[in-house]
Amino acid sequence: MTSGGATGGDGVRSDAGGDPLVVVGGGITGLAAAWEGMQQGMDVTLREASDRLGGLIRTSGMPLGDGTTMEIDEAADAFLARVPEAVELCEELGLADRFTEPAATRAMVHTAEGLRWFPDNTVLGVPLDPSDVEATGLLDEGGLASVRSEVARDDEPLTGDTSVGALLRERFGSQLVDRVVGPLVGGISAGDVDEMSLRATTPQLAAAASRPGSLSANLGEARGSAAQGPVFHGLLGGTGVLVDTLARELEQRGAELCTSDPVGRLRDEDLEGHRFVVTTGASTAADLLCGVSPGAAEMIATIPTATVVLVTYVFDAADPTVGAAVGSGASGFLVPRGSGLLLTAVSWGSNKWSHWNDGRHVVVRASAGHSKDARVESMSDQEVSAAILSDLATTAGITASPAAVRVSRWVDGFHQYGVGHLDAVERAERTLASETAGRVAIAGAAYRGVGIPACIRQGREAVRSFGGGVRLDGAVTPR
Repeated sequence: MTSGGATGGDGVRSDAGGDPLVVVGGGITGLAAAWEGMQQGMDVTLREASDRLGGLIRTSGMPLGDGTTMEIDEAADAFLARVPEAVELCEELGLADRFTEPAATRAMVHTAEGLRWFPDNTVLGVPLDPSDVEATGLLDEGGLASVRSEVARDDEPLTGDTSVGALLRERFGSQLVDRVVGPLVGGISAGDVDEMSLRATTPQLAAAASRPGSLSANLGEARGSAAQGPVFHGLLGGTGVLVDTLARELEQRGAELCTSDPVGRLRDEDLEGHRFVVTTGASTAADLLCGVSPGAAEMIATIPTATVVLVTYVFDAADPTVGAAVGSGASGFLVPRGSGLLLTAVSWGSNKWSHWNDGRHVVVRASAGHSKDARVESMSDQEVSAAILSDLATTAGITASPAAVRVSRWVDGFHQYGVGHLDAVERAERTLASETAGRVAIAGAAYRGVGIPACIRQGREAVRSFGGGVRLDGAVTPR
């Protein structure tokens, strides 16, 4: 891996020959695009402005207070196993023997009365059987009546896009949205379900709503025909193993990976004889592209973002308040937006992953910040950690002092998909292809999915689009 390097103008390397591929951005999308470029026999250069590769995938050593360290993810700790892109890439890289599955899979939800189990047998929080949500005690009798009545609905197929919240409030009532669906779906993207695009953020729900009849019945039919097996895969050693292995394999195959090497605003002459895949965040991409595709740049510049902070704590497992909190065996818990807390979600990491459970320590990962709460942006690391510890005492009864703390900030790291998002992205892609003669593509979490598989898919499809025109894939799958 190199740092910086000679460039032609503000854009491409002067020694690139043939029809090389320049990938801008070194997150998982950019690395996947570079990998696909190598598979296509292209001369590949990847340029990353920061001093590291991986973007929102980062695994680093966490001190355990006894002189040892544990490798713990600072953001995504898993990816969907039932969609192919991440699994296939791992298999191509020889990482299939590193797959591991969560030991705990069921979460809880914070309520004023204490933690309650998240309902079994749901699709993104939408229950397939009303009795499953009834058993949790999360809804009162009025809320349960709304859920029960949905089973008998005979709705017309939904056309176009709407918000997740609008659809589900009308069909299931507001309690289910506020207490179950919102904490889960909103937590995935750090967004507000009443503003989030149904098609872009919850394609499973959109597909079910596009059919006539009960949404829960349609979801149940789709669930019955779905592939079985683990829902999520983690990687022994952390998701950073994927980044490290991919970078090493790319360099061994001749790709040039350059960190601390920002790309300036592209010019028409930079595009001559080169292909570009821009995988940065939307605002950076808009600035890079405004000189070669002002129309596309104007469109993607409007995609909003949210900032999230994830705090990792290591506690002594012998502390009784810690033991009581994790003793339920849950994977963690979600916090509804109306709670008034800074905390949005907690993962009991030692319950969830066997490689984080040494029997002596408890790993806790807690998140804060979302599209309607920017308080973390003005708080210091110490203030964020103290506030979350206070919230952990309120929600889970933990009063112990942690042996170690790590604060990971993802500034503007979560793009928000408003209603009509996918249509806007398609227009931007068409405009970009037209204004750059098909020599530039965009990909990444700003556009068609926020999870590892979705980003891998976008990066690889962006490269493939150079041989087949603009990609017109549909909605995406979170995580």
